Amino acid sequence: MYIYTMKHMTQFSGLSSQMIILWNKKFKIFREEKIDRESVFNKFELKKLIFTSFLIESNTKFTVEKLATKTPSELQVLVEFELHNYLKKNKKKYLPVIRLLTCVCFSYDEKSFDTIISICFKIMGIEDCCLEIVFPFIKELSNISKTYSVEDAVISYTRNLLKNNLNYFMVTARQNVNLSDRKWLYFLPKNEDDEIELFFAYLHLKINGEDGILLGEDQPLSSVEQCMQSVKFTHIFTYVEDNYDMNMLAEYLELIKKIAPEATIFVATYSDMRKKITTDAPFINVNDPRLFKKYLDKIKEL
Repeated sequence: MYIYTMKHMTQFSGLSSQMIILWNKKFKIFREEKIDRESVFNKFELKKLIFTSFLIESNTKFTVEKLATKTPSELQVLVEFELHNYLKKNKKKYLPVIRLLTCVCFSYDEKSFDTIISICFKIMGIEDCCLEIVFPFIKELSNISKTYSVEDAVISYTRNLLKNNLNYFMVTARQNVNLSDRKWLYFLPKNEDDEIELFFAYLHLKINGEDGILLGEDQPLSSVEQCMQSVKFTHIFTYVEDNYDMNMLAEYLELIKKIAPEATIFVATYSDMRKKITTDAPFINVNDPRLFKKYLDKIKEL
């Protein structure tokens, strides 16, 4: 998407259409001297609006009047510098950062995305960044895709950028000493390939000293069975999207119950799927990463 309506601009920036029109009327932040609710904008104007909005909120020294004269590239340099300070002083107020990520993704700006998310990981740490920014950002993209006609390519592009960053941390993250006899298996069932949630679980548990095997995406029943026959797992983690085939998921749960009847199974989704699936296999359905963290804290106390 390279053409944006006023509705897009208000959704992405959090500003009202009246405020956007006023900013342009007084400070001429866009190429057109006069805009209204029927105006359309390009990706450079989207960036200029989002970057300006972020800088205004992050530091009182910035004014729309001064920022309006700068190019999107100049504003981006200011944003990357100011982001460090913003993250350190604005605990629990991350929506402006999520809007920055949304903006650069819809502009297909991989370099900017990597810079912004890297700063977030560095300042906040892997766990807090995932809980406070990455997953709320994914949810925001989902809301946007439901509200507007959004290219599937934007969603796929964004998830791949996130996967690349999490994959890097999976390789480099240090594991604390494992003092328990717990053993985790992480996998996505057949036809499921959105690994972000799987990567987070693996990273989160690795940082907390939990031992496990990352089997990966799109795993057939036979693969899961072979792995479980070879290794004794105490805990299982998997993730499925809301539209996943519940009959197929039930087959995986029944298999796990048969091979490891004492294992604790976590099925991560973004909606309650207990009523959608018929199985005698016991499992815990977690709908929020924070809820999974709470379960892990309880498990570690046992």
